[in-house]
Amino acid sequence: MLFFIEQLHELWSERRRIFWVALGVAWGTLSLTMLVAFGSSSLDAIHQTVNNFGENLVRIGGGSTTIAYRGIPAGRPIALTLADAQALREGVVDATGIAIEFSSGGVNPVAYQGTRMNVSLSGSDSKFQSLRGMIPQPGGRFLNETDIAGHRRVCFLGHKTKQRLFGEEPAVGKTIQLHDTPYLVIGVRIPAVSISSYNGDDREKVTIPYTSFQDLKGWTNPSFLFARIQTPEVKERAFDSIYHVLGTRHHFDPNDKDALDVQDYMAVVDMIDGMLDGSRYFNGIVSFFGLLVAILGVMNVMYVLVEERKKEIGVRMALGALPGHILRERMSEAILVTLVGGAAGILSCMGLFFVLGSMPLDADARAYMGYPQISIELGIVVTLILAVAGCVAGWFPARRAALLDPLEALRED
Repeated sequence: MLFFIEQLHELWSERRRIFWVALGVAWGTLSLTMLVAFGSSSLDAIHQTVNNFGENLVRIGGGSTTIAYRGIPAGRPIALTLADAQALREGVVDATGIAIEFSSGGVNPVAYQGTRMNVSLSGSDSKFQSLRGMIPQPGGRFLNETDIAGHRRVCFLGHKTKQRLFGEEPAVGKTIQLHDTPYLVIGVRIPAVSISSYNGDDREKVTIPYTSFQDLKGWTNPSFLFARIQTPEVKERAFDSIYHVLGTRHHFDPNDKDALDVQDYMAVVDMIDGMLDGSRYFNGIVSFFGLLVAILGVMNVMYVLVEERKKEIGVRMALGALPGHILRERMSEAILVTLVGGAAGILSCMGLFFVLGSMPLDADARAYMGYPQISIELGIVVTLILAVAGCVAGWFPARRAALLDPLEALRED
């Protein structure tokens, strides 16, 4: 205990110089921990945002042929049919689910009491819920097979549409006017940001049974079919099966990729993951070198302190102080400065994360930033790094002090 008190006393005598060194270590530690924590939090948040849209998902739409096929010239439009969904369920073994959607952009009038607005309208089947992450808030539900078969006039609202129509008033069980036709609200989607959208934001859409959509709009051909692939590793085989099944049904060459409009959301996820990983590694490297510069500052100050204390060290060694004792003193000083600066950096980071977590940021910001915080594992790793760095920073000046010749040191003015 007395040893550490002496060390603190010596450091206090050089407090101005030590303060700036410790501040450099604190800044390097703060940068390192913040960037690592932000990178991890953002990656988790974006993964969740991607999954809000659907996992391992492919969207299939009609295209136009570019290759002549069995006497049929190129340039023929391909329109999907309801029967295509069942054909894909039977013919694509790598797909774990197929869903139907009719989609109309934001030109559909909706009204409740005195509030009117235009929304994007979706007509879907019950399987659409699991594929597209249409999770209802407590007290409501999504469309079921009875709704589809009975052409029921029921609807499922995005939470932003619900807020605009009803505010804080409960929506389930209320009746809205869609194209001047009454529809019963059976559910409201949980607030969820999706990383991709088409024909409007999911949070602002109204979803009804596709049979009711056909009755309302008179459409016969679905806009899209959605397929959930078992794993990304089998997607190319699944794509080949999709083109083969639909090519057989619609008489186009399975190698004619423009005959269908296939949106591969798994590729989007891979691209985003690659960008995030690259950014995280780059930020980690920059932070590491920032911390390294601070550690070099510790080493430099320890050298200066040894140089300024040559005579003092010489006197102590002449009075019987062992080189090992001098070595331990100098190393402990370096480790102490490094750990104090590192602890200040970690505590500052925790304080900043607490403030950020308490800020009333909107859902879009949280969808990409998440709730960054320092994990126990990260704290342990940073502490170990600082301890090793302190040893490295203190070793060379400590060894220089321990090897001083007492007579030579005492001769210095």
